[in-house]
Amino acid sequence: MPTQPKFPGDLTDREVFWRDRSSWLLERGYQLRPRYQPDWQPSWIAKNDPHRYQYEDAQVVDEAYHLMDGLRVSDGLMVMIKKVVVSDPNNPPQELSINQLLCSGSIPVDDPRNHCTPVYEVLRIPESHIYLVVMPFLRDWWPQMSDVPFSTIGEALGFIRQLFEGVQFLHNHHIAHNDIKHDNILVDSAPLYRRLMHPVVPRRKYDWTGRASPGSLTRHPVKYYFIDFDLTRQYDPQAGPARHRPHYGGDGTVPEFHAHPDEPCDPFAVDVYRLGNLIRRFLMSTQLVWEIEEVDDYRVNYALDFMSPLVSEMTHNDPERRPSMDQVVERFDGIVKGLSFFKLRLRFWPGYRKESFLTRIFWIIPRHFFSQVFNVLGRYPAIPPTPPLPRGKKRR
Repeated sequence: MPTQPKFPGDLTDREVFWRDRSSWLLERGYQLRPRYQPDWQPSWIAKNDPHRYQYEDAQVVDEAYHLMDGLRVSDGLMVMIKKVVVSDPNNPPQELSINQLLCSGSIPVDDPRNHCTPVYEVLRIPESHIYLVVMPFLRDWWPQMSDVPFSTIGEALGFIRQLFEGVQFLHNHHIAHNDIKHDNILVDSAPLYRRLMHPVVPRRKYDWTGRASPGSLTRHPVKYYFIDFDLTRQYDPQAGPARHRPHYGGDGTVPEFHAHPDEPCDPFAVDVYRLGNLIRRFLMSTQLVWEIEEVDDYRVNYALDFMSPLVSEMTHNDPERRPSMDQVVERFDGIVKGLSFFKLRLRFWPGYRKESFLTRIFWIIPRHFFSQVFNVLGRYPAIPPTPPLPRGKKRR
């Protein structure tokens, strides 16, 4: 039965789970925020302040039922701890099995093309069927507040390249993700911040002493990761062509799901379609829902027109006519080589924010111009390279 909160802002039942295990986690090298310590006393009550959201210890993790942020004590790295319930240890959930496979050493963890979320450690809570999977702290790659994630075409191509090489890496090891969609891609945004950001309110510093402003993707490259391996499968090539029953995963627009709803399909071709569809709907247009008729404000990003031929091939109605990921990467590299120095540094999506003419002429364009001059003088590549795995030692 749910526990009634003692005061506004009190711990929810979902949060109590983490408070009760914070000391145990600290013994294993992971520290939770003050809110989740056993002796926590709300700071806003002590100050008799009704505006609790101004205080750090009032910040709540929305998905506390299975996720919690923390710090790795050894190096100060911010991590995400995921709760996984395993009713039968001999038959763990698919996601846990795939994570263990990806970290077992049989698949190169340090391969730069590996964009599967790394697992630092798997902890089992004593005398329970609950496992805690420790991973890097990652965020949504597409920001909120009607903003765009990239300043330049080159930054967008860096994102696309990482996605392509990540899926290519999986397919080369006979693994299909089986649920590629926009919210199954996250980013390690820590390199963008000089000081550690707050996990719930990224615009504030971790210690709540002031604002935390992100830097440029061009100057501070980030790495993107695939998550959610519940449907991921590794197929045995010796058993014949990989096949999977249709109607799985979040993107239900896959053509073969509707053309042949009762026939097993090629999961690798489905991955290619969904990846192309993601680029088409999020980077090349504002078509973020199932059908274009449902979009109130449909817009096209003409800055990425050069990607249209490849994306059209990837989303072909006939799965047999879609390119493999090796072919996708090869064609993408060819496209990028044909782009000029100036093209790569142009704005990613002019007019996305619907700025006024005066704002565009006297603020947006000059600001972008001088930013690119700085990038050129600093010899920052137009397409940000893929950084290594996250590291700690960042000041709070």
